[in-house]
Amino acid sequence: MARIKWLIAAAFGVGILLLGYMGLIRKSSCDILPKDSAPLRIEEIGSDSSKGASLIGIQPFLRPNDYACEAHFRARLASYLEAARQKGFLTRRTVVVFPEYIGTWLILLGEPALGFQAKTLKGALTWFVLRHPWKFWKAYQKAIEDTLSDPASGAAFQVKAVEMAQAYHRTFSSLAREYGVTVVAGSIVLPGAYIQRDSLYVTPGAPLSNISVVYHPDGRPDPGIVRKAFPIATELGFTLPGKVHELPTFQTPLGRVGVLICADSWFPESYRAIGKVDIVVVPSYLMGDSCWSLPWRGYSGWPSPPDVQTKALSEGEAWLTYAMGGRLPLHDSTATGLNVFLKGDFWELGADGRAVVVRNGRTYAIDTDIICIWMPPLEGKRSL
Repeated sequence: MARIKWLIAAAFGVGILLLGYMGLIRKSSCDILPKDSAPLRIEEIGSDSSKGASLIGIQPFLRPNDYACEAHFRARLASYLEAARQKGFLTRRTVVVFPEYIGTWLILLGEPALGFQAKTLKGALTWFVLRHPWKFWKAYQKAIEDTLSDPASGAAFQVKAVEMAQAYHRTFSSLAREYGVTVVAGSIVLPGAYIQRDSLYVTPGAPLSNISVVYHPDGRPDPGIVRKAFPIATELGFTLPGKVHELPTFQTPLGRVGVLICADSWFPESYRAIGKVDIVVVPSYLMGDSCWSLPWRGYSGWPSPPDVQTKALSEGEAWLTYAMGGRLPLHDSTATGLNVFLKGDFWELGADGRAVVVRNGRTYAIDTDIICIWMPPLEGKRSL
């Protein structure tokens, strides 16, 4: 009887191990792309009488399963561009802006299906580590040597850096080319990113940065990479700040464009660095569900600029006062501004935000999925 019990226990243990192993090697399915049933909210500002020049903001609602494979990711983003095209918003003089961190979750590419079923980010990362134990351990040890305060995040992004960069580049390059538009490709966390031979490369083991790449209508990436200069406190645990004076600007069909990644738009130094431009776009991510109306949490990771007052504001009011919505008119009263946010259901993290527009001296926020701002003719626009 004891032998039978031992055999049953052993069989049960082997079964558990096999199930765990199968869970680790079984990738999330790419056969079926989940569809949203709710219709897209689309806003239009101005008229298209200005020879078809448009600035488009995309605030996509994404879930972890949208990152299960590159095909899912591309199809989800293409669905928003297709909706904009069906409305007649896309022309040869269109610039499309995607939000911050839209490429960062490509770390989930090809990961175990069980990771996508996890209830928390920690649970999902547990499966990630179990699937890449040796690579993660090596990267984790280096992150500790580099004195990162968040070595686990730093290690995870190093493990998947090459694959993430390739998928990000292929996706946004092909979308820019297919739809014939200039694309500000949100942002992604990568180590030592650089452009060479019209492609995006990384330097494995180099410090991580939160970066953005601009793709021209022929699919070519602009050589000027935007590196976030003012990462917030949680990002400082695993990313290296860029140099604010090195923030690039880009010549586009809409004139000269500056790109400020999220928190960079809260600092006067950023506007001085990009100088006078025709358009400022801000890809952002605001963590926390329904936090737009909650009390503002203040500056994070850096001292507040001297002009910041201590009066109580909501999160949304602060974005309209101290981010692009309030600072751009002070810097340049003639420039147009657009701030877009990533939406989605990412475990317990949450996401919120409104599209913020600065146009003709007016600042306002719009809760929408796609926004089209019709722009004036190119004559008189600033050039590099």
